[in-house]
Parts: sequence; C-alpha cells; structure tokens
Amino acid sequence: MGINTLMLRREISYTDLTTADGLSSEESLFVSRLCANEDAAYDELVRTYHTGIYHLACRMLSDPAESADVTQDVFVKVFKNIARFRGQCSLKTWIYKVAVSEILNRLRWSRRRFRHQTVSLDDEPVNEQGSPNPIQVPDRGPDPEVALQNRERGDAIQAALTKLSRQHRSIVVLRDVQGFSYEEISQILGVSIGTVKSRLARARDELKKSLARYLSVQRIRSL
Repeated sequence: MGINTLMLRREISYTDLTTADGLSSEESLFVSRLCANEDAAYDELVRTYHTGIYHLACRMLSDPAESADVTQDVFVKVFKNIARFRGQCSLKTWIYKVAVSEILNRLRWSRRRFRHQTVSLDDEPVNEQGSPNPIQVPDRGPDPEVALQNRERGDAIQAALTKLSRQHRSIVVLRDVQGFSYEEISQILGVSIGTVKSRLARARDELKKSLARYLSVQRIRSL
C-alpha cells in the first residue's frame, strides 16, 4: 500500500467521524485517531479508562484476577469495534456500555462454573472523572484500629453488593461508585431513566438491609 493511499484512507476516516452527532469536535477527532489506528491514541484511551473499568469489574465480580482479565477483554472489544461508533452518546458512555456487557457476560460465565467468592475492597472515594481512586490495602499507618475498621467496612459493602442481582448491582456501582448520571446509565444499560431510578431505589434499599447487621455491630462497639 502506497503512502498516499494510506494517508487518503486516514483522511477519509477523519472526515467520516468528525461530524458525528453528540460528540464535541475534540472527541470526534480522538475517535478518528483511534479509527486510524494511531498507537498514541490507543495508549491515551487505556490510560484514561483502564482504572475506572477495572474498579467497575472488581465491584461487580469481586475477583481482582478475573477483573483484570475482563478489563483487557473490554479494550480488545473496543479496539475491534471503534469504527462502528457513530457518536450517539459520548465515547465514555459507549466504552462503559461495552464494559458492562462484558462484565455481565463474565459474571454469568463465572457463576455457572465456579462458586462465588467475596474479597475485600475498600470503599474508595470517586474522583473528578467519576471513577474510583485506585484501591489500596492499608499496610502501614499510625492507627491500626482505623485501618481494620476501613477493611471491615469494605468487606461489608462488597458482601452486600454481591447479594444484589446483576441488574441492581450494576445500577448501584455505576451511580454511587462510578458517579454516572441517570441519563448516562440509561444509555449504558439500554433502559429508561425511570427504570434506572426505580432500580436504584430498590437496590439501595436492599443494600441498607444487608448492611444493617454490620451497622448494628459497629454501634455496639462504640458503646
């Protein structure tokens, strides 16, 4: 393939996608770079979304190794299908739609073959991008008792999450951990905003019931 032909194909891909509905010019150009197979664009995509998707998978699957595998699968699928993205929603929303689909598929597969296990994940705050900060297991600190309480709290929250249905768990994680808006969750899951709100309300109620025993123990300890 000649250089001129390659440049022409790249220019065509840029032209096709920079006018995508619902995308800013900057985001459209970035998608165009991805479609043109620019290594730098792929690297930027992974840097931007890897942590958030990995932590989404951890909350859904409760297995760090499984979460790492599915995160890699998500990016492979994104790379293979980026040319089909037409800007009906933001790039971030589309990537998370792919991620949730892959995670739910993995969860179905895992539950058919393996006994479900719960691991400790600390309840980390959400950053300005709407993704949880990297999970860190405290190994040093001035107050071991606080570290233990944080670990126990993380265990309790994760255990409560695993008791939710896949639908309810995905809603809670996307809204309360990842920080997505109702509209974004609606687009990611392919349901109405009303359904998002009703499922979220039920999921939060179930979480409160599951956490009631843990909270009771904490109150007794404080006496």
